[in-house]
Amino acid sequence: MWPLTLLLGAAADTVLDDQFCQNYYTLGGDCPALRSTVRSEVRGSGTPTLELGDPATQPAMVFFHGWPDTSALWANQFAEFCGDSGGYFCVAPSWMDFNPDAPPAEESRLRWSKQVEAFHDVVVNLGLKDITLIIFDFGAVIGYQFLWQYSDIVSRVVALDVGMKVGPPTVPYEGMIHDLRQYQQNNINAFLSQDDAAMAANLKTEIGGRSPCDNCSIAPNAAVGVGAKTGWPYRDFVRVDEPWTSAFDIPADQWEFDFVPSFPKDVPLMFLYSSTMFHDKSFRDWIDARGDGLSEHLHMKDTDHWITVRVPRALNDKMTEWFESTAATCATAQV
Repeated sequence: MWPLTLLLGAAADTVLDDQFCQNYYTLGGDCPALRSTVRSEVRGSGTPTLELGDPATQPAMVFFHGWPDTSALWANQFAEFCGDSGGYFCVAPSWMDFNPDAPPAEESRLRWSKQVEAFHDVVVNLGLKDITLIIFDFGAVIGYQFLWQYSDIVSRVVALDVGMKVGPPTVPYEGMIHDLRQYQQNNINAFLSQDDAAMAANLKTEIGGRSPCDNCSIAPNAAVGVGAKTGWPYRDFVRVDEPWTSAFDIPADQWEFDFVPSFPKDVPLMFLYSSTMFHDKSFRDWIDARGDGLSEHLHMKDTDHWITVRVPRALNDKMTEWFESTAATCATAQV
């Protein structure tokens, strides 16, 4: 647990003050005015969050960001859906070691399963239920696992650009790192050597500087750039001493998907993607075959991986349309 007395408190909030408008907001409106209404809080077991709206009176929307981003990634969605004008209470928690104003997490906690628990602690702290879960990039991986474990508090899911593959997972094995994409290998190596410069170089060479926040300070105590500590989710993917798959009580060869044993039948899913790089066609086929009349997938055009930033109006419009089509199902879930 991160000690609350050492966390954000009244100190300047880098994520909100220096990244929200400067790196992630692209709608062209009055971002400073929006930012002035967003609250920085610390929730659950010490997780920094960005929040807007009233959790006691508004339906909840929960956002999980990915690598190499921060919770400010959702600025354009906060503008559309959150607070008095949008109608939802919104909370975007930070991953462990993805907030420069928080102390480093204990290394023993840097596991996918612990991140799921930390996000759940935020939701419990706020008393949320029947949530609309919005997940992106590595936050989608954690989001699918969050949903599998806590499906009773999720009413619908929007997944952005990272899907799954139908079929059992690859259990981590010796030498697995060499079978990953180059940027993923670099992330792991930078994390293991705690080399901030290597992580910064990886963003420039392998990601091509496309990340909206590639020059941001993200990890605690990073000497340069986003920081080597942000590579920990990739490290957990290949660990053989405590494989991430061991956190589940179902044998891996019985799983329906490569990241979770199953997906709840009664939770609608909208999957929006910029390319087929981060999901398998079997995932889209599975969505088509669900037969619930609500789940769908759509290729978002004129964008790269960062859909929330590149085409925010198109994304927000599609989300609004889908929320309207699934409103009856969510209302039933809330009874």
